[in-house]
Amino acid sequence: MRKTAEEAALTRAALLEAALFVFAEQGLASARLADVAQRAGLTRGALYYHFADKSALYAAVMEHSWATVTEPVWDLLSSGEPPEERLRAFLTTWLHRLRHDARFRALLTLTLDSSYDAAALPAGLPEGRAAKASGLADWQLRLEALCDEHAAAAPGAPAAPASAAANLLAWLCGTALLAATDPALLPPDDAEGVAPVLRGLLS
Repeated sequence: MRKTAEEAALTRAALLEAALFVFAEQGLASARLADVAQRAGLTRGALYYHFADKSALYAAVMEHSWATVTEPVWDLLSSGEPPEERLRAFLTTWLHRLRHDARFRALLTLTLDSSYDAAALPAGLPEGRAAKASGLADWQLRLEALCDEHAAAAPGAPAAPASAAANLLAWLCGTALLAATDPALLPPDDAEGVAPVLRGLLS
């Protein structure tokens, strides 16, 4: 029997979800497509119907997850609050999601995974790495825009917007690495937990 478009979409979504966790838990190089199919409760045939190989699956996971998992957090930078308030809400939400949202934590773990040898993986995976680099560069540009806005409103801010954005991105990546090891190592996900970052970069 031919699958309906809705059934096919549900199958694809289940595979993307399973792959996100398998890739994050096992590492991209070690992860097997059979494990992805098993975690999704599907056959390998179903997986290969939607994705030609690990490279295609990985690229789809990254594209889908960046949009669905992280965008709600980044949207906090677009509210009508003053820049410092927006950044405080963003950083506390970031920490909260790293502690309590397994999908968010898995995506960041996978994004920052550099333990594999790209040359040993299927040919398409360097494109996935380029996509990750592009995504991180986009994050830095968003942070820089907010820091520009803050600098315009508070000319005495100690760091240049580009420098502040680079340091904020490093903080985001550092907290993601901590969360991948043990979320209990993270700073508190409240105003006190992010106060040192805000003081150092924006005060």
